[in-house]
Amino acid sequence: MDLVPRTRGLQTGKGGYRDQNAALARDLAPIAQITGQPVTPALIKGDFLSLDIEPAHLVAVCRFLRVQLGFDMLSCISGVDMLTHLETVYHLRSLTRQQLLQLKVRIDHENPEVDSLVSVWPTANWLEREIYDLFGIRFRGHPDLRRILLDDDFIGYPMLKSFHPVPLMTKDRATTQVDPNMAVAGTFQQKNIERVASKRLGQGMEERLHPGTP
Repeated sequence: MDLVPRTRGLQTGKGGYRDQNAALARDLAPIAQITGQPVTPALIKGDFLSLDIEPAHLVAVCRFLRVQLGFDMLSCISGVDMLTHLETVYHLRSLTRQQLLQLKVRIDHENPEVDSLVSVWPTANWLEREIYDLFGIRFRGHPDLRRILLDDDFIGYPMLKSFHPVPLMTKDRATTQVDPNMAVAGTFQQKNIERVASKRLGQGMEERLHPGTP
């Protein structure tokens, strides 16, 4: 599915996607003065450009894109767990240029932090809270960084590939320690006692109920 709507058989002549992307690539060249590295945007599926940005230059580059190039809308922020590192992916849209631009930032898995873009696009507020809630990526400078979907006391970040939906438990397998025939005999059954057993969901055989104990 293309992020930029297109019509089939679109011409790539004057005003086509190739000319628009070529013009945008030229306009992105001044970013090299911010990052100190040549700007090498990549053309990805959907016929729009993608740019890899170092975390230290993210805010400055985004401010340039909004003020100088007219990318006035931050439409989406996505998180990606690449096992060796994390990534934040930003989709920017310019309503005047009618173009979409993607930014990718690589983040350390052990210290997942990156600067907040709330000062550039106020819509980053809730988008960054969602990424923090699901991936645990902390956005420095965010005015109210807290969970937005899960409970405040939820433990872990469910979109990380290392997340376990059920806490791991280390214990011996439950057993009656006696012969099964003896376990179900009336001699070993508790009489006239009612108990409320709370079963921990998701533990399966590790928390099964037993017919009786000696």
